[in-house]
Amino acid sequence: MGPTIEFRERLSLDGEWTFVPDPEGDGLGGSTPGAPILVPGCWEAASDAWRGLTAGWYRRTVTIPPRWREGRVVLAFGAVMYHARAYVNGRLAGEHEGGYTPFEIDVTALLEAAPENDLAVHVVNPMGDLRRYPAEPEDFDAAAARTPAFPVAEVPHGKQTWYSSQSGIWQSVWLERRPSCGLRPLRVDAEIAEPAVSVHWAIDPGAAPPDSPTIELAVDDPDGATVARMTVDPGGSLTGTARLLIPDARLWDIGQPNLYRVTARLAERGEARDAVETRFGLREIATRDGRILLNGRPIYLLGVLDQDLYDGTISTPPSRAMLDDQIRKAQALGLNLLRCHIKVPDPAYLEAADEAGLLVWCELPNWGTFTADAARRGRETLAAMVEHLGNHPSVVIWTIINEDWGTRVREEARDRAWLADTYAWLKALDPSRLIVDNSACDTHATPNFHVRSDIADFHVYHEAPDNASRWRTRIDDFARRPSWLWSPFGDARPTGAEPLVLSEFGSWGLPRPADVLPENGAPPWWAGTGRNQLRPEGIRERFADLGLDRIWQSVDDLAVATQWHQFEALQYEVGEMRRHDSIQGYVITELADAYWEANGLLDLGRRPKAFHDQARSFNNPDVVVADLDRRDFFAGDALRATIYLGAYGPAAPGGAIAWRLGRSAGAGAPGGPGGEPWQSGELPVGDWPAGGARLVGELRSTIPDDAESGDATLELRAIDAAGVTRAETVVRLAILRGDARSTTKRRSIAVEDPTGIWRIAERLEAIGHRVGAARNRDLLVASDLSREVLDDVERGGRALVLARSRSAIPGDLKLDRPAVVRARGLPDPDAADYRNPWDGDWVTAWSWLLPGVVPSVPTGNPFGFVHAEIIPDHVVTGYDPRLHRDEVAAGMFAGWVHAPAALIWRFPQGRGWLTITTLRVAPESGPVATAMLDGLIQHALGDGGGS
Repeated sequence: MGPTIEFRERLSLDGEWTFVPDPEGDGLGGSTPGAPILVPGCWEAASDAWRGLTAGWYRRTVTIPPRWREGRVVLAFGAVMYHARAYVNGRLAGEHEGGYTPFEIDVTALLEAAPENDLAVHVVNPMGDLRRYPAEPEDFDAAAARTPAFPVAEVPHGKQTWYSSQSGIWQSVWLERRPSCGLRPLRVDAEIAEPAVSVHWAIDPGAAPPDSPTIELAVDDPDGATVARMTVDPGGSLTGTARLLIPDARLWDIGQPNLYRVTARLAERGEARDAVETRFGLREIATRDGRILLNGRPIYLLGVLDQDLYDGTISTPPSRAMLDDQIRKAQALGLNLLRCHIKVPDPAYLEAADEAGLLVWCELPNWGTFTADAARRGRETLAAMVEHLGNHPSVVIWTIINEDWGTRVREEARDRAWLADTYAWLKALDPSRLIVDNSACDTHATPNFHVRSDIADFHVYHEAPDNASRWRTRIDDFARRPSWLWSPFGDARPTGAEPLVLSEFGSWGLPRPADVLPENGAPPWWAGTGRNQLRPEGIRERFADLGLDRIWQSVDDLAVATQWHQFEALQYEVGEMRRHDSIQGYVITELADAYWEANGLLDLGRRPKAFHDQARSFNNPDVVVADLDRRDFFAGDALRATIYLGAYGPAAPGGAIAWRLGRSAGAGAPGGPGGEPWQSGELPVGDWPAGGARLVGELRSTIPDDAESGDATLELRAIDAAGVTRAETVVRLAILRGDARSTTKRRSIAVEDPTGIWRIAERLEAIGHRVGAARNRDLLVASDLSREVLDDVERGGRALVLARSRSAIPGDLKLDRPAVVRARGLPDPDAADYRNPWDGDWVTAWSWLLPGVVPSVPTGNPFGFVHAEIIPDHVVTGYDPRLHRDEVAAGMFAGWVHAPAALIWRFPQGRGWLTITTLRVAPESGPVATAMLDGLIQHALGDGGGS
């Protein structure tokens, strides 16, 4: 909160200024004419013509009220990216380096007697030179050459390298009249034990220190009633601390935004001179025995990453109303924490969080290369963050470094020592918050770790269902508090009691193009950003080129389907974490889409995605988790699920898990309730967890023998002893008729499976096909395309290749189609970051099957958990949708509908037909794998899938 206006007056300078580009960065502005620009804001958001600009001038005329001639006049900035020089009436008033924190300049001596005064601000942002996002290494080199005084790699810049530079006066600016001798902003430390507040005050003497000063302190409760007073005699000191007890204290908590206000009034010889005030909350964040405690009780962090970027304004929040609406939506999603990601937020962001009772995790914006200057700038920024944000009760965690960006902890002992020292320095500066040294992750080249931290956090991106087994294995390992969380060089200082928090994970769900990419007119600037599969522009054309209109009526329908896929992925990933008592929270990537990065729970415009109303089923203090081995069943199959309960809500003496299994009531909404149940029951909960997770027991049921094929649901509700439903979830299942275990079209099939590891012959016989010699057969099924198999096809035969390795299609065989088998898990040496577009980690890759090709396989595009067993480890490249669209019955695309690959490709070869699939259908033997294998046999022979 700002100061009162009783002794001060503020003149907002927000609004229209004149902006003059300075393309040469020489401080002259060149010959480019000026144009209107709105402050606060980034010049990149104001005009596409100003993208790629590293320097510019802001100018305006200011009318100074006559009464301001008494006292001092200060020019104050919320934040300017990155270096600012301010001029008043043509004379330099002062300068500031650092793009994220406030600063002020005393301009009293520069003001002219006439009311009209000229104000100019020259701004340099070295990141403005970047032209593509995410930026490449050579882009940094070019930018550094443009602004040698502020090396790009050594200044805190956050994710301006990923999404957009954010240049200029991006927060509010104002003039303020102050008394010649006044008070500096207050810093407060709240204590809940007594409870009390320690108020740190400081006198700004101006031209001379005050004569016989006194400071009166008053604390008002959330209702505005004064509950504590104290008068301080500073004596000869200009700084001090006063401690006031707070009677009948009301703590600030999640969803309970109890905010107090402390006012300090300075008097000189009994005459009032100045007054300042600030808000605070009585709250305590701590850790103990692996738990996170808020006001003494365990809490589970239900967090989301927030890039704090906006449609139309980039880094400047469009309005306070928008911030309030964003927080309401975050709370509706069940979240209790925002991790404002390597960007210092606008003060209004934290005021909104304070007033909503929402936790915030704040982070130092990273740089690129560790140097002495980078380290100095980093600590200066951290100190300013503590000074200016420290009174906000919502802020509970600081991060120093994210993912080793700007340090090299694996290679450099210096960087590890600096991290440990900075942790200790920051902890001493602000003991009221938790501190993370390096929010750690794996990378393909430099896995990183912690050295000294209050939280043992880590980032994992293994997409589900494609890489669900990898996710489960990694989470199981993480939950055991593995040694790889910490430096292996003997310089880490873990206590063994740091809470485990998975602080980044997520899944993509595309926004509806109708909402974010206009079909007519110019696309937004960000549509052309993002490399390779990350680029949004052209999605409608790619949708048509891939023939995806044969599956979804429109590209918007496709986007909604990917959002439901995102829901199921998050439901599973969170469920795997909530099974473990040791894991104390998570942070989903991310709250809202960040331009090309489409993994938000909201889209860029903060519109909810399809699953908005169902997200609370997993984002909740209390959750119930069903751990199933599979989600596809034949009629008559047994269903077994291990049930877990995680609870951080109010204590309960016990309760039960009520369950029901039945036919799905509707289509397209995996989180929705089911219809009439086949079976139902209860599992007793003897001891309701008090801030933890526990195994409840095993649920056993049976799919009815006469169940028809279709969707089904398993619904669970956690009900406490008082009859209150504390948690509920719905898991989508697929049922296949019992007679689908065997083929209805028996074929004679020859098999070539030299190693036998895929048990192809065994699987074919199990579903009723005749397996024998090559002579007099309908189809040849092979694990590899040999010269002999190819010759047979070219003579008029038909073959199905179950390609489960890169060598399944040898490169020396000449095919009529340029088919190449690629492993999804291998890095791409042609990509800048070695990321394979189909790997399914971080950027989702979606698999699809044309309706009707295999009618017995459950519906649902893109593939979900009911298809998990058949989702392949390989894809077939060389498929050009414009040439081969009608030959490919199943495929995969990544990101914004890029990187098309085939999963079932049937094409003529010589006088015969060759079908290649990478779907996992042998030795897999589940219901969907069984139906798919038989369907592939019929498709390869031309039954229902082409001739």
